[in-house]
Amino acid sequence: MGSDSQSKLPIIEFNEENMTPGTTSWLLTSDLVRQALESYGCFLAKYQKISPELHDKMFKLSKELFHLPTEIKVQNTSDILGFGYGTNFSIMPLVEYFGIENGATLEATKEFTNLMWPAGNQSFCETAFSYSKFLSELDHGVMRMVFGSYGAEKYCDLLIKSSFYLMRFLKYRTPEVDEIDIGLHPHVDKDFLGILDTNQVTGLEIQMKDGEWIIYEPSPSTSTFLVIAGEPFQAWSNGRVYAPLHKVVIRGTEEKYTIGLFSFMREKVKVPEELVDDENPLQFKDFNHLDFLEFLRGGRYKMERPIVAFCGI
Repeated sequence: MGSDSQSKLPIIEFNEENMTPGTTSWLLTSDLVRQALESYGCFLAKYQKISPELHDKMFKLSKELFHLPTEIKVQNTSDILGFGYGTNFSIMPLVEYFGIENGATLEATKEFTNLMWPAGNQSFCETAFSYSKFLSELDHGVMRMVFGSYGAEKYCDLLIKSSFYLMRFLKYRTPEVDEIDIGLHPHVDKDFLGILDTNQVTGLEIQMKDGEWIIYEPSPSTSTFLVIAGEPFQAWSNGRVYAPLHKVVIRGTEEKYTIGLFSFMREKVKVPEELVDDENPLQFKDFNHLDFLEFLRGGRYKMERPIVAFCGI
């Protein structure tokens, strides 16, 4: 059993002042964000742009999504591994999920909404787009802070412009008698950066750099999010950013809902020369993020650190 997350993970507040590049507050927060991702691979972000009302409405509407008929759900498909609808996995029977490819765009959100609700569902579309737009702004802010703290800000605009998002809705049901309690097996994320929100039900466990597992206890505040680094971010940083192993274990009697926004890059990812020196020799070759996702097919996603096999030196 792991220890409580509240005493372990850094809590960083994001507001208009410290999200304005160049201000003293921005510079201080940038260093805190970088240090958190290097030491823990994740942190708790207090972000008031998503109001309690928007949070509650998004989760209410996402629950309605999971009540749709199966024949409707399975139409949520994608050519990218893991981006569409998934359920009834033999090794992970508790999880069910949907994905909106390009989820921070109105066009993709409308397309997904019309696919799931052919008669239309304006409330879902407007709420999901507003929610994902705010989270994408937080993602961009975190990226700019990390790049800036490393003195590599000149590379940030190109990657941000090339980024696109998977907006994912996940539901974990409670296990039946004699059924495995694993919602998601231990894994490292394959996105660049992920931002997670929950319905305040525990289940997520994260491994620290020293090997200790901590239980992520969701904050009572609906304006607190978990920001977590993926393997491509670790590669971009030449190994400085820690991409943590994590899993979901469902032990209680309440269903767990999670909404996540995950960033991916279309532009080639390259370690900045500023992060390579005699003490930190180059660890990763340039790579294409989508090619990395293709590399994971055929069971390679089960590897402990597939990014090393894909583009490590």
